[in-house]
Amino acid sequence: MKLSTLFFALMAYFVQTTNAQTKPVEIQGAVGILRGFITIPANSDGKKLPVVIIFHGFTGNKNEKIHIALTDSLAARGIASIRFDFNGHGESDGTMRAIGIANLEVLRRDLWGGLNNEQKVSTNLLLDSDITQESIDGKSLLLVYVPRADRTLRPVYINDNPKRGSFRRNGDGDYHCTAEELRAMARDSAEGATDKLVLPAIDLDALSAETIGAYRNVFAGYRPDHPWTHLGNEEFLLRLGAVGRSAEDGMVHPTRAGLLMFGEAWRITDEYPNYFLDCRRQESRRRWDDRISSDDGEWSGNVYDFYRRASPMLARELPVPFELDAAMHRVSDTPQHKALREGLVNALVHADYYGRTGVVVIRRPGNVTFSNPGGLRLAADVIEGGGVSDPRNPTLFKMFNLIGLGEKAGSGFDVLRYAARYASVADPLLEELGEPDRVRLTVHVSLTGDIGNGGDAVGDVGSHVGNVGGGVGDVGGPARRPSDTEAVVLAEIRANPKASAKDIAAKIQRSDRQVERAQRSLREAKVIERVGGTRGHWKVNPNSGGNL
Repeated sequence: MKLSTLFFALMAYFVQTTNAQTKPVEIQGAVGILRGFITIPANSDGKKLPVVIIFHGFTGNKNEKIHIALTDSLAARGIASIRFDFNGHGESDGTMRAIGIANLEVLRRDLWGGLNNEQKVSTNLLLDSDITQESIDGKSLLLVYVPRADRTLRPVYINDNPKRGSFRRNGDGDYHCTAEELRAMARDSAEGATDKLVLPAIDLDALSAETIGAYRNVFAGYRPDHPWTHLGNEEFLLRLGAVGRSAEDGMVHPTRAGLLMFGEAWRITDEYPNYFLDCRRQESRRRWDDRISSDDGEWSGNVYDFYRRASPMLARELPVPFELDAAMHRVSDTPQHKALREGLVNALVHADYYGRTGVVVIRRPGNVTFSNPGGLRLAADVIEGGGVSDPRNPTLFKMFNLIGLGEKAGSGFDVLRYAARYASVADPLLEELGEPDRVRLTVHVSLTGDIGNGGDAVGDVGSHVGNVGGGVGDVGGPARRPSDTEAVVLAEIRANPKASAKDIAAKIQRSDRQVERAQRSLREAKVIERVGGTRGHWKVNPNSGGNL
């Protein structure tokens, strides 16, 4: 079908339509069906409407965030739109086929020439092994693997212009980095513990004596024989890295880490204008049932006191099996308790407090999400593999570690995984979010007493998945509690969108049919959708409420 024919057919369609809606459409193309969506603005009243046809790029699809945002923006201005997948893309018929490269060696030589020219690319990240040749259907292709740049090398930019030449990947497209993103990269590229920087404009009275006393009591209990235990407050804080002597006036002032750990919130915002800590417990449809916020003015609002208040809230109602230690005292701490403490400390020490958003922790019946500003400083697979640690606030991390909180040597994810096995729930999920940069960690928990036995019970994982029954177009539709199998399948899809039903079944110890039935139910509820047919992948609908 020619585009002109498609355009006029759509115009005729809109003339006859009065109800505002988004609905699927199938278009007969030259090599099969093109599948897409038509969006008609509200209150069109059957009048003629301008129509915009939205085309995705190579290897893209109709459901990219930029296309959905454009659709919504056009509809708000009374403009109809259609977006669809080209043949061989998304849900449309057809396949991609290789056409090959005629002068492969010339292309390879030109590629290396550009990469090694600092006027073209600021830093060459590629090794010889990152560029390989492959033959598909008798056609020669050049495969290029682009590794993640070390934080000390970011931003990587082109044409000798970091402002105009820095790009980030978003789905299947690239976009210019914002000034905010460039500033965040610059902060992360610094060597050394930048949170140990002394703040000469802030005096010691900005620190809470009550918080310092509470911390010292815990320190003395955890390390009774430590030589710092009997030091005076100022010397103790100097050793801790919470204060330092300024080169400007020779006086002792708080460091960035000290201000965050022990300061009063209204003074912390002098250095970090967007500083905000929030912990919510959501047991119902209400926005929150219990809440701790750094700006409520009823307590100090600093990082340490937030931890002291939030940790008991997160652990509330976790089951504690009857178990005795060697001294015949009941054990009240389980791997689930340790996992939640680890998640909380992790969010606090890895946060970019200069970022636009704060640290947000949400406790739901089946999971706890920890969200902090700032992107990952290491690749997700490196973090999950363990053995490497790169906290954004190393001095803050040291303060927690000295009282037995926070795992060393990048072993925190192992603690989280062990807790998942202990409670027979889904593995933790680590995600990097954009616009602005955030990291979200989801830790699944079981509120049942049947834990610690390695059984098949999944507990309450995902018992609150939001309005799973309410799809994109079903605003206000009835909520439906997902089954345990659906919840675990959804978690596995989020972790690996390309996983087959057979792979998921083997991992969660369910039958293939059970997994397929769960996938079908989630798809019908519009929580997930299939992109690209049998060789494609699953996509979790961000508007469905299906985020664990």
